[in-house]
Amino acid sequence: MAVASTFSEEPGIEEPGIGHRRALRDPQCVEPATADEVAGQQLDGQDCEGLSPSKAPMLEALPEDFLRFLKSNGVPLDAFRILLDTSRYVRVNPRGALASVGTPAASAQAVSEALGGARVERVSWLRRTEEEAVPETGAAGDDDGDFSPPWAKVYACDVSTNLSRTEAYRKGHLFGVDAASIFAVLCLGVRPGDRVLDLCCAPGAKLCAIADAACPGGEVVGVDIAEPRLAACRTMLNKYSVTNARLSLGDGTTWDPQAASWFDLEPPPRGRGQRARKRKRDVAVAAAAAVAAESGEVAEEEEEEEAPSRR
Repeated sequence: MAVASTFSEEPGIEEPGIGHRRALRDPQCVEPATADEVAGQQLDGQDCEGLSPSKAPMLEALPEDFLRFLKSNGVPLDAFRILLDTSRYVRVNPRGALASVGTPAASAQAVSEALGGARVERVSWLRRTEEEAVPETGAAGDDDGDFSPPWAKVYACDVSTNLSRTEAYRKGHLFGVDAASIFAVLCLGVRPGDRVLDLCCAPGAKLCAIADAACPGGEVVGVDIAEPRLAACRTMLNKYSVTNARLSLGDGTTWDPQAASWFDLEPPPRGRGQRARKRKRDVAVAAAAAVAAESGEVAEEEEEEEAPSRR
C-alpha cells in the first residue's frame, strides 16, 4: 500500500497554484541589485518590464526597506531573483465532457472555451516522456510527444479567471487544482490497481487525482481529523463522480484500519448538514436564553409582590 501524506488548503479555495519559478540567472552579481535594476534584467531574452503583474519579478515587488534589511544583514538576493507566477490551474476530469477531445491543440481550445475564452496553456513541467511514463497506465504519446496519463492534463490560465462562474467547473468537468499537487501524485508513481492511504486528505483535490491514477482496480482511503473537512472531500468526490475512494474520520498519527470510523459518502438529506445543525443549535440557545430571561422577570415580579408584606 502506498502512503501519501498531504497538507492542503481550506475548502472552497480549491487548491491555488504554487507556480513554476525560473531563476533570473546572473552568476556574476556580487552586490545586491535593487528592484529597479532587476526590473530591467533579461529573462530568456525577454525584458522583464513587459511582463504582466502575475509574472513580475519578486524583487520588483519587495519594498526598499526590506531590500536594505537584506543587504545590511548579508542575505544574498539570489533566492529572490525569481518570477512570481500566480497563474490559476485547472485539471481536466477524465470522466467529464472535456476528456474526449482529441489533439493537444483541440483540447487546449476546448478548455479555453470552457473558461469563457481565457488564454490557457499546458503546464509543461508536468509532461512526461516515453521513458518517464508509467507503463501500466497505457498512456500513449500525443502529437506533442507527451506521455502523461489522461488524469494529469493540467492547464494554466490567468489568475483573474473566475473558475467558479464557469459551467464546466460547476458541472465537474474541470477541477481547480494546485499544479504542484498533481506533480506530487506523479512523483508518487500510483499505478492502476494500487491501494493508497492519503493522510490529512482534505479538501480533496489531490485525493481525487490519486483515485484517478489508481483506476482501474485501485482505491484510495482518505483520512482527516476534522469532520467538516471530510465533508468537503465528500462533496468533491460526489461532484467529480469519483467512486474508488473511501473516507475515514481520525487522527492520521494513530489511525488503524481495523478500528476505523468510516465516513458516509452519501450527502446528508437537505436540512441535516453542518449548517442545518448550526442553525438548530442557534435556535436552541436563543430559546434557552428566552426562557432564562422570562424566569428572571417572573422572579423579580414575585419579589416586588412580597416586598410590601415584609414592610
